[in-house]
Amino acid sequence: MMCLAVPAKLVSRSESNGVADLHGNRVNISTLLVPDVIPGDWVLVHAGFAIQRLSADEAQKTWDLLNDLKQAGGAVS
Repeated sequence: MMCLAVPAKLVSRSESNGVADLHGNRVNISTLLVPDVIPGDWVLVHAGFAIQRLSADEAQKTWDLLNDLKQAGGAVS
């Protein structure tokens, strides 16, 4: 099984935790690894942690790639 990090938009933040919008789903995440992110930023989320800030363009390209893999019969869900 392969693990992926996926883009999400940070909705709110307090201390080292936040809530991110992941294609309409709100998920609780840790922002400990990217302490300078603010609501409205796009972040790469892996295992409940924001691991990197992304531009909106990078986030869209990543979602496009994941959708292409899914349509090709890949194991992305």
